[in-house]
Amino acid sequence: MKNILITGVDGMIGGTLVRHILSRTDWNVTGATFSEDLVEKMLKRERISAENAARVRFLSNDVLTEQGTDLSGIDAAVHLAFSRRNCPAKDIAASIDFASAVFRKLAASGTERVINLSSQGVYGKAEEFRTEATPAAPETPYTMAKYAAEVIFRTHFDASAVKDYTNLRLDPVVQSQNLVIALCKQAKQGTIQLRGGEQRFSFIDVEDAAAAIAAMLESPSGWEKAYNVGWNRRRYTLTEVAEHVADTAARLGFGRPEITLDRQDIVLWAGMDSSRFTALTGWIPQTDLDGMIEKIFRNISEQENENAER
Repeated sequence: MKNILITGVDGMIGGTLVRHILSRTDWNVTGATFSEDLVEKMLKRERISAENAARVRFLSNDVLTEQGTDLSGIDAAVHLAFSRRNCPAKDIAASIDFASAVFRKLAASGTERVINLSSQGVYGKAEEFRTEATPAAPETPYTMAKYAAEVIFRTHFDASAVKDYTNLRLDPVVQSQNLVIALCKQAKQGTIQLRGGEQRFSFIDVEDAAAAIAAMLESPSGWEKAYNVGWNRRRYTLTEVAEHVADTAARLGFGRPEITLDRQDIVLWAGMDSSRFTALTGWIPQTDLDGMIEKIFRNISEQENENAER
């Protein structure tokens, strides 16, 4: 029976990954975060059964990085813990420090496989569909920090006996992006208001992101230093995203909202070539943009109903 360490276990991707692992494998999970209460909330949020929850062990972030903590029983690890892009600079800097401490411990532990979750943002404003050979050019404190974590990750594990390790550069997870959520909320009010129009976006559903990480853990040996993970060569302009939101709103019975556009020259590019990852793992995303938008509408309605009952 394998044991997997997941940092940031209480987050959206972390919880989804835990549910995926517990329901589809016989692995045990060591979940690292700030407090055991956060793990309990995650297990409840993900509706994980008591039987499966018994296979989850809590490890605090502080204990994880202590010199005397023994990680020799950990077979694989996924590092998800990182500040959000809108957090203060000091929190983002602390995320780099924590990542370095975790990588140092794992590199010395004999762990067989380690994944560091990174971001497509490390490619900056590259206009083409980004491949793993596209030069990194991060532009914000957050994306610079994510790329710094990648470099620190490679530095630790290049000098270690760990067999397989890689950075997964992930498309934006739609459930954590304010853009689509805001468009769906506007649609329910009857009008979607846009600025720009030609900005390019690409997204991935959180379930597909978790499935991709699990597929990486079970993939053949001989990993490269980085892989792109997302909808392969699929992206949408802001106007196209709004049209998908409007169509889905109509299909769900909310009525089709009016779309207004303040056309401005706003430059934003996204989109990745994930063919290398798919070739290695066989993973293919299952939820398209309309499916992602439908999930968001349903989540918004559930939250509104819960608030009304309070």
